[in-house]
Amino acid sequence: MAFKLAFRNVKKSLRDYLIYFLTMSLGVCIFYAFNSIESQQAVMEMTNGQMAALRLLDRIMNTFSVFVSVILAFLILYANGFLIKRRKKEFGLCMILGMERWMTARILLFETLFVGVFSLFAGLFLGVFLSQGMAVVTARLLGAGIGTFRFVFSLSALVKTAGYFGLAFALALLLNLRTLRRQKLIDLLGAARRNESFRAPRPVLSLLLFILALCCLGLSYKLVTSDGLIAARGTLPACVVLGVAGSFLFFFSLSGFFLKLVQRSRGLYLRNLNMFVLRQIAAKINTTYVSMTLVCLLLSVSICTLSSGMGLADALSVELRRGTPFDATFSVRAAEEAESGAYPGVDPVAVAREAGFDPAEGKYAAVRLYGADTPVMLRVNGELKAFYPDLMKLSDYNAVLALQGIAPVSLGPAEYVFNSNMFSDRWQGMLSDYADGGTLELAGRRLRSGGPKVCTHALEVSPNRNYTIVAVVPDALLSDAPVKRDLLHIVYPPGDETYEKRCVSALRGFSPAGPGGLRLESGLETKARVLEYSRSAAVTIAYLAVYLGITALLTAATVLAIGRLSEAGDNAERYGLLRRIGAGDRMINAALFMQILICFGAPALPALVHAAVGIRVASGFVNVFGNMNILGSSLIAAFVIVAIYCGYFLVTYAGSKRIVNKENAYQRGICE
Repeated sequence: MAFKLAFRNVKKSLRDYLIYFLTMSLGVCIFYAFNSIESQQAVMEMTNGQMAALRLLDRIMNTFSVFVSVILAFLILYANGFLIKRRKKEFGLCMILGMERWMTARILLFETLFVGVFSLFAGLFLGVFLSQGMAVVTARLLGAGIGTFRFVFSLSALVKTAGYFGLAFALALLLNLRTLRRQKLIDLLGAARRNESFRAPRPVLSLLLFILALCCLGLSYKLVTSDGLIAARGTLPACVVLGVAGSFLFFFSLSGFFLKLVQRSRGLYLRNLNMFVLRQIAAKINTTYVSMTLVCLLLSVSICTLSSGMGLADALSVELRRGTPFDATFSVRAAEEAESGAYPGVDPVAVAREAGFDPAEGKYAAVRLYGADTPVMLRVNGELKAFYPDLMKLSDYNAVLALQGIAPVSLGPAEYVFNSNMFSDRWQGMLSDYADGGTLELAGRRLRSGGPKVCTHALEVSPNRNYTIVAVVPDALLSDAPVKRDLLHIVYPPGDETYEKRCVSALRGFSPAGPGGLRLESGLETKARVLEYSRSAAVTIAYLAVYLGITALLTAATVLAIGRLSEAGDNAERYGLLRRIGAGDRMINAALFMQILICFGAPALPALVHAAVGIRVASGFVNVFGNMNILGSSLIAAFVIVAIYCGYFLVTYAGSKRIVNKENAYQRGICE
C-alpha cells in the first residue's frame, strides 16, 4: 500500500522533485566522470611517463573528490530539506484523515528511495558517456594517441560514487524520518506559513552601508590589481576579507533602500504587477542577503576557475614548449659546496664521451655561461631591484642560434644584447627600457646596448627555469671571467629511435671527475621529459579548474533555486489574491518570471565584476612567465555557466509556477 502510494505521489509530483533530481544527477555525473580517469588508459596509447602522469592525476582527483563529495552531500541535504518542507502540509492532512504516523513514514521512505535511486542511475548513465569524451580530452592534453575505440567503464568509480552518494542519501532519509517523527500535527499543517523575521535598516543607514560596501570592494580591487598576485601575497588575506565584507554589505544595504530607489521611477513601479513583484523582492532581500552573498562569491569562483584555470594550463603548455629548443641539454658545474670561482670549466663534449656517448652522431653545440658582479637595475612595481645576469660569449650565443636555425647576432666591440627567457610583454618592456640607455660595466669597459634590445630565445632545455637574464657580449671581454656552467645542447639525428635511450642511459646520473679533486655535478634534461611534465601539469590544472568550478556553480545555482522555490510557496496565497482582484494567469506568470529573473540576476552581476578582476589578476600572474590567452577557455566557461545557470533558472521558474498554481487550485477546491 505504502509502495503504491509513494510511486503514485512521485509520478504525480515529479516537477516538485525536479530540483532534487537535477542536483543529485548532475552531482553523480560530475563525480563519476572525474573519478574514472585512470580507466581511460584502456583507450590510449601512452608512454611510461604519460601513464605515470595519468595515475598522478587520478590520485589528485581522488583527494579533491573527498572535498567535493562533502559539498555535493550538503547540496543534496539542502534540496531535500526544501522537499520535506513542501510535503509537511500534505503529510499533516493525511494524518488528519486517519493515516498512522508509521504509514506516512513508509510513504516518505519509498518516495525518497524512488527519487534517490532514479537520480543515481540517471547521473551514472550521463557520467559514463561524459567519461568517454573526457578520455579524448585527456589523451589530447597528455599528447597520447587514441587506439581502437573501446567503451570505458570504471567499476572503482562506480563503487566510489554509489558509496558517497548512498551515504548522503541515507543521511537525508534519516533526517526526513526524524523530522516527520518529531513534528507535531499543528507544526506540519502550519509549516508553510512560518517566515523569517528581519527588520531592515533605515534608508539613510542603508545608503551609508552601501557606500561603505563600494569602498571595501574598491579598496580590495585596487590592492590586488595594483600590486599583482605575487607582490600582494602579504595583503592577499586583507583583499579577500575586504571583498567578502564588501559583497555582504552590498546585499545587506540593498534591503533598506532598494524599494525606495525603485519607487522614484513611477512609470516603472506602477506598470503591470511591478509594484507587487518589487515589493516581494525587497521583502526577500531582507532575509536572503546571506545566501545572495554566498551565491555571488561562488559564481565568482566558478567563473574565475573555469576561465583562468584552463587558460593557465594552456599558457603553461605553450611556455614550456617554447623552452625546449633542443632534444636534450647536458650541463656540468661545480658542486654546491665548492667555493665561489673554484670551477675552472670543462669540455662537456669530452665529459660525454667519457660517459660512453658521442654527440657527434647528431648535431650539438657546447657553450659556457659566466658569472657577473655587475647588477642590472630594473624598475619593478615602482621600485629599483638588482638582477645579476649570466654572461655568454657572442660566438657561443650564435652557435646556440644556429642549432635552432636562427640568424646570428652581430655586436660591436663595446656592445651587449640581453636575452631573457621570461616571455611576458611586461618583463620584455622593463629590459627594453633599461637597454635604451643602461650600460654594463665589464672588464673595465662600459658597454651599451647593440643590435636588438632584447632577445627571447630559449638557451637550454629545462622544466624549472630560473627565468634569468643573459647578457651576450664580445668574446674578448670574458677571457678572465669566472665560469659558472658548461652546457652541451644535443639535436638527435632523424630516424634513430635508439639515440635518446643511449643518451639518457649514458649521461643521466653520470658524475664526472673534476680537476684537482673538485667535485662536479652534471645533469641531463630531455625535451620528451619536459613536455610530459608540462602536459601532466596542464591536464591537472585544467581538470581541477573544471571540477571545482562546476562544483561551485552547482552549489550557487542550487542554493539560489531552492530559495526561490521556497519563496514561491510563501507567496502562493498572495498570487491567489491577485487572481481574485482580476489579474490573469498570463500577467501572474510574467510577474513570477520577472521576480525569479531579478533574483537570479542580482548576484550574477556583482559576480561578473569580481570575476573580471580575478581573471585580470590571474592573467597578470601568468604573464610574468608567458602571455596568457584565455579567449578559448572563457568561451567554453561561458557556455558551461550559461547552460547550467539557465537550466536551473528554467527549472526554478517551472517549479515555482507549479507551486503557485497548485496552491491556488487548493484554494478554489479543485485540487486533484
